[in-house]
Formats: sequence, structure tokens, C-alpha cells
Amino acid sequence: MNRDPGIVFRFLSDPRIFARVFPGFQDVKIMGGEEFIVKLKVTIGPFRGDATLRGRFIELVENKLVKVAGRWEGAGSTMDYMLTFALAKVNSETRVDWVFEGYIEGLAALLGDKVLNSIARSLIDEITEGIIGEVSKL
Repeated sequence: MNRDPGIVFRFLSDPRIFARVFPGFQDVKIMGGEEFIVKLKVTIGPFRGDATLRGRFIELVENKLVKVAGRWEGAGSTMDYMLTFALAKVNSETRVDWVFEGYIEGLAALLGDKVLNSIARSLIDEITEGIIGEVSKL
């Protein structure tokens, strides 16, 4: 990403900005401390509906690391997740390595690994494009 790590870090650590790249984004509410709630409209295969993503920052290292954990509920399903972004300055750009870990239960889990992996890949691509697009505007 052709942006300073500080700009990328501020984007990733501010749910008021970052949450807007989620597909189906409707609203974000900042709770006390490091917690936030994002309201979404979701489609997971044949399942559609409102969803709530609760998150809290569990580790923030200025310009280097953003780690979020929480729970997603919607479309008859729940998912516990952890999302880690590691930032590094490489030449004049910022490299962002990230890992998503999640455990899903409910109706979406019935779709099976192959279908869920395909849906997840599509969502990841959409979110990644959104992040790159939004950070490039900063």
C-alpha cells in the first residue's frame, strides 16, 4: 500500500472508518473503551438478514499491529473471530500482513467447508479492495 504505516494504522484502528468497507454496512456504534458494534445486512449463500458484529481491540501497537476479537451474529448463525493486521514499512510502502481466524456455528455451518470457503474468499476480496480504496483516499 502506498501509504505511511501511521495512516494505515489509524484507518485499521478506527471502526468508524474501517467498518464502512464491510459488505452490507449500515451503522457502527462505539461502546466504552476499545469496543464497538457494527450493524450489517448480510447474505451467506441462501441465508439473508440483519447481522451484528461486536468487536474489541485486544492489542494495538502504534503503526505496527492491530488485533481485534469478537462475535458476529446474524442469518441464523454465529461466529467467534480474531483478526490480526501486522504493518511494516517496506521501502516507500506499507506492507499489511493479516490473518483471520473464525469459528462459525448455526445455519451457515451447514453449507459445508467448500461453500463457506468460496463465500469467505469473495468477502475477503471485497473487504481488501475496500481497504485499499479507502486508504488510498487518505
